[in-house]
Amino acid sequence: RPHDSKAIARCTFLWYNRASMKTRILLILIVVFSLIPFRSTAAQGEHLVLAFYYAWFSPSSFGSTKTSDQPITPYTSSDRLTIERHVAEARQAGIDAFVQSWYGPDGGVNNQTESNFSTLLDVALANNFKAAVDFETSGPFFKSTTDVKKALTSLLATHARHPAYLNVNGKPVIFFWQNNRYTVETWTDIRNAVDPYHNSIWMAEGTNLDYLRVFDGLHLYTIAWSADPRATNVTWGQRVREKAIELGSFKYFVGTAMAGWNDQLLHRSGSFVRDRATGDYFRSSFTGVTQSNADWAIITSFNEWPEGTQIE
Repeated sequence: RPHDSKAIARCTFLWYNRASMKTRILLILIVVFSLIPFRSTAAQGEHLVLAFYYAWFSPSSFGSTKTSDQPITPYTSSDRLTIERHVAEARQAGIDAFVQSWYGPDGGVNNQTESNFSTLLDVALANNFKAAVDFETSGPFFKSTTDVKKALTSLLATHARHPAYLNVNGKPVIFFWQNNRYTVETWTDIRNAVDPYHNSIWMAEGTNLDYLRVFDGLHLYTIAWSADPRATNVTWGQRVREKAIELGSFKYFVGTAMAGWNDQLLHRSGSFVRDRATGDYFRSSFTGVTQSNADWAIITSFNEWPEGTQIE
């Protein structure tokens, strides 16, 4: 049993006086490393680069009164050729997967996130790409926790089994938006009903670390409020790991990379602009992701044009 440090120490003691100097050094190193607390790296998986993706646009979504920047050609999100182009661009940029906002399996013509996600998965499969869901907890089709449970049950039984759905260590990954709609206790009830054995990976969003009591990791959707995105990523990476130590279990930290922000045309309270600084803000945020030793990076966003965060 290589983790039994006492047994190793006893064996080392018996051999020590008879061993050569090189052998003694080797045996001492074995003892030292046997006493270091074991941390499973298998829980982390590879360092992924993800990007938030939106699939609810039409040509009328764009324009000088609606979006601060414009795509080369305004498009319809349900167009398969558009999805194929987006996947090709993302792969060329080194992105491993899209995390698409999803309103659940219901809604018919009023919920194109469902049908468009199905198309995205098929396109991803044909192009060595992956896709996951960003569960829109406050979405229009989730009126209660019962609706949330039904949607998550459906997701795990359908899309999450698609070969192009993002899996880490055999577990499908689900991001959540505005999980603060419900308390930690309510989420505990939801997870016990939907995924009691934690056979999927749930990523909380926001700055409330208490959600890590039920979720498997945390990300900040936006860090554009910070003038120093490098330091912000480093700080939050440390906070997540400190919380993980407190809880006694591994928790993922997903660092956020952003090119900028400009939601002024949405005319909502608190609108502001974070200048892109000719790419410096984006570079600084990615530097922070690296220096924080984040498990994954997520880009906010690939194509959230109304908030001015897109890199498309």
